[in-house]
Amino acid sequence: MPAINAFRDFLKIHTVDAKEGAIEKRVWSKTYCFAGTIDILAKVDGLFGVLDIKTSSGIWRDYNLQTAAYVGALQEPETWEELPQKEVSHRWILRLDQKQICLKCGAAKRTKGGRATVKTNGSSNPDCNHEWSEVRGEWELKALEGFQKDYEAFLGAKKLWEWENEYWLKQIGY
Repeated sequence: MPAINAFRDFLKIHTVDAKEGAIEKRVWSKTYCFAGTIDILAKVDGLFGVLDIKTSSGIWRDYNLQTAAYVGALQEPETWEELPQKEVSHRWILRLDQKQICLKCGAAKRTKGGRATVKTNGSSNPDCNHEWSEVRGEWELKALEGFQKDYEAFLGAKKLWEWENEYWLKQIGY
């Protein structure tokens, strides 16, 4: 529930309009032979693009590759069969997370998949007998730049994966 409330807080500040886009939209590239599912294709604060939602402790650089692949696939007309032709010019990562804060030392506890991790900061006491707050939701939005560079990196990573899995790919006629 805290992560859902964080998403609601995000929507109090930002507008997301998917009327001309889609939610959970499968896209593919016939040219480069890959597919994926876009979380949200929409206008975010008036700009049309791909909004990818992550439940993680940070926004990591490899997310750029995933969103670039989506935009690259959307440049191929076959992907747009059910969507109006519209230029996709923006990419964002929306990070939703939830954690507890130690009321004594300020350390943060994040539980995901039944596993808890505790991160201390410079002022927290590693020997603290933690007293945890209620679970708090948080959100962070990051606009991504440099589509072409990210897309080239994605295609390079894909090529390496194909090279590493060549035997198995041949088995399925790839």
